Amino acid sequence: MPKQIFSNKLAARLAVILTLAIVPLGSLALYSEYTSWRTQVAANQSQLIARTVDATTGQRALLASVAQEAASLAPRVVDRLGDPETCSTFLSDYVTASTFFAFAGFIQPDGLMLCASEGSGTNVGGSANFEQSMARPRASFRFQESGRVTGMPVVLINRPVYDGETLLGLLTISVLRSTLDLIATRPNPNTDPKIVYLVNDRGHTLTYSNDPAAAELLPAEAELQQLIAQGEGVFDGTSLSGSDRVFTVATLIPGQLFALGSWGPDSVGALLRPDFTRLFLPVAMWIASVGVLMLSIHYLVVRHLRQINAQLRRFALGDRGDFARLPTDAPSELREIDSTFSKMARLIRRDETELEEALREKTVLLMEVHHRVKNNLQLIASILNLQMRRMTDPEARAILKGVQARVRALASIHRALYEESRVSDIDATAFLDSILQDTLAMAGADRSKLDIETHFQPVALPTDKIIPAAMLFAEALTNALKYATPTTGSDAPRVVASISANDGAVELRIRNSLSEQRAETISKGLGSELMTAFAMQIGARLDVGPVNDEAGPGWEIRLHVDDAGMNAAHPPTGPLPPQAPSKR
Repeated sequence: MPKQIFSNKLAARLAVILTLAIVPLGSLALYSEYTSWRTQVAANQSQLIARTVDATTGQRALLASVAQEAASLAPRVVDRLGDPETCSTFLSDYVTASTFFAFAGFIQPDGLMLCASEGSGTNVGGSANFEQSMARPRASFRFQESGRVTGMPVVLINRPVYDGETLLGLLTISVLRSTLDLIATRPNPNTDPKIVYLVNDRGHTLTYSNDPAAAELLPAEAELQQLIAQGEGVFDGTSLSGSDRVFTVATLIPGQLFALGSWGPDSVGALLRPDFTRLFLPVAMWIASVGVLMLSIHYLVVRHLRQINAQLRRFALGDRGDFARLPTDAPSELREIDSTFSKMARLIRRDETELEEALREKTVLLMEVHHRVKNNLQLIASILNLQMRRMTDPEARAILKGVQARVRALASIHRALYEESRVSDIDATAFLDSILQDTLAMAGADRSKLDIETHFQPVALPTDKIIPAAMLFAEALTNALKYATPTTGSDAPRVVASISANDGAVELRIRNSLSEQRAETISKGLGSELMTAFAMQIGARLDVGPVNDEAGPGWEIRLHVDDAGMNAAHPPTGPLPPQAPSKR
């Protein structure tokens, strides 16, 4: 039998079917919620990036204007490169006129700075910033902890200058970082990141925070470079202190300047994590649908089916009371089934009553037949007795006496059948014991002078087998009583009668003791022929002959029936037998 995956109950199967039916709708609802969540997350990320940009408004505007100034200043510096002194004076006046610039200079490819607002003739060749800028000549922002000329922390805005495709040098303008800090926008602790840095394309920070612990909120340099390389977005990461942070990267000047924001996961995590409560609605709809279905099935179907099933179970167990009808609010289909079962139960009760009456009548008639047959056989035995009194020939009297004994035995069998409460299968234990008592009485045996031993197991004999088996038993018992003699060392003759059943086979055994001299004188006569005929009638095997075992010498008659309709049985149980007719 294949293993059941789901419960075979109606409500459970309908719940599975309903679940399968609403899977497409549930999938659409979940996909819609997922798409909505992704849209909301993208909006939240854009909002965080916008807040990061807003936190650097002043500094971003300043650096962007310096980059534009460098682009417009480069051609004018190139025009004055032929006269380094004039060029330096021009840059010095330019820086003086500017409010935010701290230094401006033109560096040749060899690192010599002949044109500068101050410090002309300085050679910056070999510095890390210069080498990096010359390795990849392009507009960039660099931070220098101590400016070569100013000696103060500055942010360098570098711009390569070309004559056609020939690199003439590098125009650099520096802004004091203190100036950038002065124009920095004060962050709003409720809406802005915990800390915001300006970062160049190499992941180097250009500005710093007055909070000493702010540096611990930044990612490691390698991770910061990876974030800058990925471009604008929101990322989860780990700070230098080892705490979990959310970083936002905003592009201020493509490929040159970026804003980095560091957020606490508790403050923005809810904006970026899936809102599982939004998935509760489809699940709640499914639970509600299944719940309503199961309650409906229970109220409309299951409870009524259980009532019908309980009544059918009681009926099957023998309760023949009337069915309790279903209430009027039950579905019409179930009420029709209930009505059909009620009608069927009434028909079965009527048929059972008729069958019981017919069986009772047949039992009474059969018992009356046995009673009449017994009376007729007793009458025949009485007639034979009158005939024996008129005869003087001893041999004829002996023959009639044998016939009379067999007629009386048959009458005894019918009397026992008449007294039986069951007519289909008869308990051989009590039946054969009754035959034994009647045979002993008819034989005129003195029980005090006989050793009678019986071993009767509960065996049920069919009606068509009981009379031949009983006749054989009576004939064998009569024969045993006739020839039984004491054995050596014994005071009384011994007769053993037994019946047993094993695996459908039944064995009937009658044994009588014999003296050694008497065992040689027993001859086979009419009784032996009758027993052979009775055995053939029921298809049994009959063994007759002398035996000599631990009980001594004897004569044994053994009837063996192999699966011939005889079965081991318990004592019969059932209703009381019908009233027996009066004996006549």
